[in-house]
Amino acid sequence: MSVKAINIAMKDFEVSIRTRKFQIIIALFTIISLGMIYSSKRLGISANLYKTPFQMLFLSSFSNAFNYSIASLGILLGATAINEEIEKGTLKLVASKPVYRDEIIAGKLLGGLLTLSVALALFYILTVAFALILGVLITGDDLMKFLATFPFSTLYGLVFLSLGLLVSTLIKKSKNALIMSIFLFVFFGFLLSIIAGVVAFAVAGLPPVPNIPENATNLSDEQLQEIFLKDQAYQAWLTKLTITAEKILYISPNYHYQEIIRILFGGKPQISDIVSALAYEQSVVEERSIVESLGLVWENITALLIMFIFPFAMAYVRFMKADLR
Repeated sequence: MSVKAINIAMKDFEVSIRTRKFQIIIALFTIISLGMIYSSKRLGISANLYKTPFQMLFLSSFSNAFNYSIASLGILLGATAINEEIEKGTLKLVASKPVYRDEIIAGKLLGGLLTLSVALALFYILTVAFALILGVLITGDDLMKFLATFPFSTLYGLVFLSLGLLVSTLIKKSKNALIMSIFLFVFFGFLLSIIAGVVAFAVAGLPPVPNIPENATNLSDEQLQEIFLKDQAYQAWLTKLTITAEKILYISPNYHYQEIIRILFGGKPQISDIVSALAYEQSVVEERSIVESLGLVWENITALLIMFIFPFAMAYVRFMKADLR
């Protein structure tokens, strides 16, 4: 990468960390980090399902807020990176100097990467610090697995950064680009999950009804739920429902990132094993090295790489032909 691209990246980085949206995201990261650790301390660990507090944090819904924050930061950084400077006329001024367009867009990407990395590094540092301050146990294995997720959190953020850059090159007005970027964030974060659930339910059909004992009226809701969960036909239906939904969610970067985190923290790879473990209140994690876990998620990593490269390539082509006036 050329010196000019690096200079553009450093300038973008310096500007980004002073913006209100970056400061809001940092505040959110701080609140999320403290909230996750405090909740873990307050609620304790579900010993039947997880072995360590960090496994419970990153294999349950606790981590969703963090995932959404990474995505929102990435796409907001990219959504106005190009068109806002065209509106202000600064990009035309930069392009008039001896700087190639590919250096400009490469600098924008690198600047976004630097901003993402700093924000994520702060979250990781704060999470460990809050755990130590509040007395939440961190094992050496937990710490290694937590740190191993950092490059994949960065890659996940880069996917949304490249989507934002593509939006920024396609839509001239920065306000409209922001609206589109918010729609993409909501679509991948929420709408696609709803669509996947509806389609999966249509494919799997209604759940089978297990044999209910005659004294069912005397059973509590928890006991009835246990009868359903332990029924093999119901487990098979639940597995089919989940697998069908996952096939639809395969186009979502959120799904692949969550799978990488889940597997790195020792989550069982087979859905049927997870369903069975939940039914009998057994552990949903297993002992596995980081290297073994990486071998299980290479498809998810590849998918995220493609989701990063493809939008950026489209943004690059679009920017090279764009009218900067």
